[in-house]
Amino acid sequence: SRCSPAAGDCGPPPAMNHSRPSSSSSSFPVGSRVTFTCSGGARRIPGLPDTVQCLPGDIWSRLAEPCGRSCAAPTRLRFAALSKEDERRNFFPVGTNVSYVCRPGYENSSESSPSSTCLENLTWSQPAELCRSEYFCCPTPQKNSSGCSQNTAWS
Repeated sequence: SRCSPAAGDCGPPPAMNHSRPSSSSSSFPVGSRVTFTCSGGARRIPGLPDTVQCLPGDIWSRLAEPCGRSCAAPTRLRFAALSKEDERRNFFPVGTNVSYVCRPGYENSSESSPSSTCLENLTWSQPAELCRSEYFCCPTPQKNSSGCSQNTAWS
Protein backbone atom coordinates (compact mmCIF):
# COMPACT_ATOMS: atom_id res chain seq x y z
CA SER A 1 0.00 0.00 0.00
CA ARG A 2 1.19 3.55 -0.78
CA CYS A 3 0.78 5.08 2.67
CA SER A 4 3.02 7.43 4.60
CA PRO A 5 6.67 6.37 5.07
CA ALA A 6 7.44 3.89 7.84
CA ALA A 7 8.37 5.21 11.29
CA GLY A 8 12.00 6.33 11.34
CA ASP A 9 11.86 7.19 7.63
CA CYS A 10 11.72 10.69 6.12
CA GLY A 11 10.42 9.71 2.70
CA PRO A 12 11.52 11.61 -0.44
CA PRO A 13 13.70 14.71 0.14
CA PRO A 14 12.15 18.19 -0.31
CA ALA A 15 11.56 19.42 -3.88
CA MET A 16 13.79 22.27 -5.10
CA ASN A 17 13.38 24.56 -8.12
CA HIS A 18 16.93 24.49 -9.47
CA SER A 19 18.47 21.35 -7.95
CA ARG A 20 17.90 17.62 -7.73
CA PRO A 21 18.68 15.17 -4.91
CA SER A 22 21.70 12.89 -5.38
CA SER A 23 19.52 9.83 -4.68
CA SER A 24 16.25 8.86 -6.37
CA SER A 25 15.25 6.60 -3.45
CA SER A 26 11.97 7.41 -1.69
CA SER A 27 12.98 5.89 1.63
CA PHE A 28 15.55 7.46 3.96
CA PRO A 29 16.11 6.28 7.54
CA VAL A 30 16.82 8.81 10.31
CA GLY A 31 20.44 10.01 9.99
CA SER A 32 20.50 9.72 6.17
CA ARG A 33 21.99 12.64 4.25
CA VAL A 34 21.07 13.71 0.73
CA THR A 35 23.12 16.18 -1.29
CA PHE A 36 21.50 18.32 -3.97
CA THR A 37 23.18 19.08 -7.31
CA CYS A 38 22.27 21.96 -9.61
CA SER A 39 20.07 21.19 -12.61
CA GLY A 40 18.71 22.90 -15.70
CA GLY A 41 21.75 25.16 -16.19
CA ALA A 42 21.51 26.55 -12.64
CA ARG A 43 24.72 27.30 -10.72
CA ARG A 44 25.71 26.71 -7.11
CA ILE A 45 25.12 29.74 -4.87
CA PRO A 46 28.39 30.29 -2.95
CA GLY A 47 28.20 29.86 0.81
CA LEU A 48 24.92 27.94 0.95
CA PRO A 49 24.75 24.32 2.22
CA ASP A 50 23.58 21.69 -0.28
CA THR A 51 22.80 18.75 2.03
CA VAL A 52 19.69 17.75 4.03
CA GLN A 53 19.55 15.21 6.83
CA CYS A 54 16.68 13.00 7.97
CA LEU A 55 16.11 14.07 11.59
CA PRO A 56 14.44 12.21 14.46
CA GLY A 57 10.71 12.80 14.09
CA ASP A 58 10.96 11.80 10.43
CA ILE A 59 11.49 15.32 9.12
CA TRP A 60 14.14 16.68 6.79
CA SER A 61 16.46 19.42 8.04
CA ARG A 62 15.74 22.84 6.51
CA LEU A 63 17.63 23.72 3.34
CA ALA A 64 17.45 26.91 1.29
CA GLU A 65 17.64 26.39 -2.47
CA PRO A 66 21.41 25.83 -3.00
CA CYS A 67 21.33 26.68 -6.73
CA GLY A 68 20.04 29.52 -8.85
CA ARG A 69 20.03 30.97 -12.33
CA SER A 70 23.30 32.76 -12.97
CA CYS A 71 25.26 34.03 -15.92
CA ALA A 72 28.64 32.43 -16.52
CA ALA A 73 31.75 34.49 -15.76
CA PRO A 74 31.49 37.96 -17.35
CA THR A 75 32.82 38.60 -20.85
CA ARG A 76 36.60 39.14 -21.07
CA LEU A 77 37.44 42.37 -22.85
CA ARG A 78 40.56 43.31 -24.82
CA PHE A 79 40.48 46.92 -23.59
CA ALA A 80 39.27 46.51 -19.99
CA ALA A 81 39.48 44.14 -17.00
CA LEU A 82 36.79 43.34 -14.44
CA SER A 83 36.83 45.53 -11.35
CA LYS A 84 38.60 43.92 -8.35
CA GLU A 85 35.27 43.64 -6.51
CA ASP A 86 33.51 41.86 -9.40
CA GLU A 87 36.54 39.65 -10.07
CA ARG A 88 36.00 37.97 -6.67
CA ARG A 89 32.37 37.05 -7.38
CA ASN A 90 31.37 33.71 -8.86
CA PHE A 91 27.58 33.91 -8.85
CA PHE A 92 25.79 36.38 -11.13
CA PRO A 93 21.96 36.30 -10.86
CA VAL A 94 19.83 37.97 -13.54
CA GLY A 95 20.11 41.75 -13.18
CA THR A 96 23.65 41.70 -11.73
CA ASN A 97 25.76 44.56 -13.05
CA VAL A 98 29.57 44.27 -13.27
CA SER A 99 31.97 47.09 -14.04
CA TYR A 100 35.30 47.13 -15.81
CA VAL A 101 38.45 49.26 -15.52
CA CYS A 102 40.53 50.20 -18.54
CA ARG A 103 43.60 47.99 -19.01
CA PRO A 104 47.13 49.46 -19.01
CA GLY A 105 47.71 51.14 -22.39
CA TYR A 106 44.06 52.24 -22.56
CA GLU A 107 42.47 55.37 -21.14
CA ASN A 108 38.85 55.99 -20.23
CA SER A 109 37.18 58.07 -22.96
CA SER A 110 34.13 59.05 -20.87
CA GLU A 111 32.96 59.81 -17.33
CA SER A 112 31.52 56.31 -16.85
CA SER A 113 33.18 52.90 -16.74
CA PRO A 114 32.35 50.07 -19.15
CA SER A 115 29.75 47.78 -17.55
CA SER A 116 27.71 44.71 -18.40
CA THR A 117 24.47 43.24 -17.03
CA CYS A 118 23.38 39.59 -16.68
CA LEU A 119 20.26 39.39 -18.87
CA GLU A 120 17.13 37.24 -18.46
CA ASN A 121 18.47 34.73 -21.03
CA LEU A 122 21.66 34.32 -18.89
CA THR A 123 23.94 36.13 -21.33
CA TRP A 124 25.84 39.37 -20.69
CA SER A 125 24.90 42.70 -22.27
CA GLN A 126 27.53 44.16 -24.60
CA PRO A 127 29.76 46.59 -22.63
CA ALA A 128 30.37 49.95 -24.30
CA GLU A 129 33.92 50.38 -25.59
CA LEU A 130 34.72 53.33 -23.31
CA CYS A 131 38.48 52.73 -23.20
CA ARG A 132 40.61 53.99 -26.09
CA SER A 133 44.17 53.03 -26.82
CA GLU A 134 46.92 55.41 -25.74
CA TYR A 135 48.81 54.18 -28.80
CA PHE A 136 48.26 54.79 -32.46
CA CYS A 137 49.45 52.60 -35.32
CA CYS A 138 51.82 53.84 -37.97
CA PRO A 139 50.51 53.58 -41.57
CA THR A 140 53.65 51.65 -42.62
CA PRO A 141 55.18 49.55 -39.81
CA GLN A 142 58.97 49.63 -39.60
CA LYS A 143 60.88 46.35 -39.61
CA ASN A 144 61.62 44.91 -36.14
CA SER A 145 58.84 46.93 -34.49
CA SER A 146 55.30 46.26 -33.43
CA GLY A 147 54.09 48.87 -35.89
CA CYS A 148 52.81 51.10 -33.09
CA SER A 149 54.38 53.92 -31.16
CA GLN A 150 53.31 55.84 -28.10
CA ASN A 151 50.93 58.66 -28.93
CA THR A 152 52.99 61.57 -27.63
CA ALA A 153 53.38 63.77 -30.71
CA TRP A 154 49.62 64.34 -30.93
CA SER A 155 48.77 65.33 -27.36
